[in-house]
Amino acid sequence: AWFVPVSRVDFWTPVVFLFGSQRFGVAEVLQLEALYSAGVVLVEVASGSFSDRVGRRPTLILSSLASVAAVARFLTAGDSFPLFALAQIAKAVGYAFLSGTETSFHYDTLVALGRGDEFADREARFGRNGFAATAAAAIVAGLVGGFDLRIPYGLSLLNSALLVGIAWRFVEPGRAPGELSAPRFVAQLATCLGFLRRPVLLWLFLYFLLKITTEHIPYTFAQPYLLLVLGEEIGDLRRAPLASGLLVAGIAVVGSFAASGSVALRDRLGLAGVLLGAGLLQLALIGAMAWWLTPLVVPLLLLRSVQSAVANPVIHAAVAPSVPQAQRATYLSLHSLGG
Repeated sequence: AWFVPVSRVDFWTPVVFLFGSQRFGVAEVLQLEALYSAGVVLVEVASGSFSDRVGRRPTLILSSLASVAAVARFLTAGDSFPLFALAQIAKAVGYAFLSGTETSFHYDTLVALGRGDEFADREARFGRNGFAATAAAAIVAGLVGGFDLRIPYGLSLLNSALLVGIAWRFVEPGRAPGELSAPRFVAQLATCLGFLRRPVLLWLFLYFLLKITTEHIPYTFAQPYLLLVLGEEIGDLRRAPLASGLLVAGIAVVGSFAASGSVALRDRLGLAGVLLGAGLLQLALIGAMAWWLTPLVVPLLLLRSVQSAVANPVIHAAVAPSVPQAQRATYLSLHSLGG
C-alpha cells in the first residue's frame, strides 16, 4: 500500500523533455527515449525470470537501487550524451525489475494470507493512490522546475532512496502449496509462451501490445506539443515547466478516478467492453493531437492515462490467477517486452 504510490512519484516526469532539450536537440532526446525502451526490452523477461527464481523482494530492491543510480547519473551527467545514455539504461533496469514483480508480489502475498479474492479491488485502489501520488509530485515538480530543472531530479533521488527502504522491509511471500519452483530461463520462457495458446490470455496479450504502444504516443509528445502551443523556446522557458506540471497532475487526477472505477466498469461492460472502450478513447486523443495544433486540444490530454488506469487493474485481475506462481512475473514481463 505504501510501495505503489511511492513508486509512482516521479518528480522528473513533467520536465524530462525540457531537461533533455536544454542539453541536446529534439532528435537526440527521442534517441535517449528509444534507448530506454531498448533497455527495457533487453532486461524485461530476464528480470521476470529472476523474480520467479530468486524472489520478489530481492527483485524490488534491485529495481529501487537502479532508480537511485539512474537519477544520480542524470544529476551528474552534465552535457554528456553517453552519460545520459547510461542513466537511461539504469532507468530501464529499474522499470524492468519493477514491471510484473510488484503485481506478482501483491497477488502472492494475498494468496499466502488466504485473501486472494481481494486482489482486483486492491489493485484498483492502489492504482488510484498511485495516480494521486503522481499528481501531487507533478505539481511540486512544475513549481520548482521553473527555478531550476535539476530540482525535480534531486527530489526524485530522495524518493528513490525511500523506495529502497520500503522494499527492504518487505517479507518474501514464499511459494504456495503445490507450486513448483521456476525452471531455468529457456524452459521458463517456453512455458510462458505456451500460455498464449489459451484464447483469453492471447487476446489480453495482443490488447496489451496495442495499449502500451498507443499510451506512449501522447506521453512522448505531450511536452513538445505544450511548448508549441505556448510558443516558448527551450532556452527561454517561462510558463512551460509549471504548465507541464499542472498537465501531468491533471492527467494523474483523471487517471486516479478512472482506476478507482475500473473494476465497476468491468462488471458493467464486461472485460472486452471496458478494454475496447478505453482503447478507442486513446486513439481519439492521438488523432486530435495529430490533426490540430491548438490550445483547445490541451484539455483533451488530461485523458491520456485513462486507458492505462482502467486496463491495468482488470488485466492483472484476469491474468494473475490464470498463471502459476512460478511463471507469473515472467509472463507479466512478456507483456511489457512485447509492448
